[in-house]
Amino acid sequence: MTMNYPQQMDNIIVHIGQMTKLYHDCAKSHGMSYNTMMVLGALHHYKKCTQKQISEEWGLPKQSVNTIIKKLQAEQYVELLEGRNKKEKLLIFTDKGNAYADKVLQPIMDMEERALQRMGEEDSRQFEQIMARFTTFLEEEMFTK
Repeated sequence: MTMNYPQQMDNIIVHIGQMTKLYHDCAKSHGMSYNTMMVLGALHHYKKCTQKQISEEWGLPKQSVNTIIKKLQAEQYVELLEGRNKKEKLLIFTDKGNAYADKVLQPIMDMEERALQRMGEEDSRQFEQIMARFTTFLEEEMFTK
């Protein structure tokens, strides 16, 4: 049987869209935007990072990240540290920010973990590896031709 790549890609995009919508809905249920939840998730993941890292690696608009960081700073959830040079600023959670992020993110991370557990260890590992490979191949196709 011949693979119908266009149909398969359509199905994959629909699944990615559905997953993104779930995260949008989850963020909304916690009184925040999807982008805010992703910024919190990025800071939780890295512990210390730049706005540029969050924007590039998490696929968020630079201006949105900047606006969210300013709001988180005003709420005393994050602070800026000097990076490798005077221009680079590293973001870290304050103690108050860590407590807030844990409160908001832990239920989400628990749901993600349970979903992966339902898939089983092997499928979860393969899912991550396949997503990484596909992303690499897609990037190569888009930017090396």
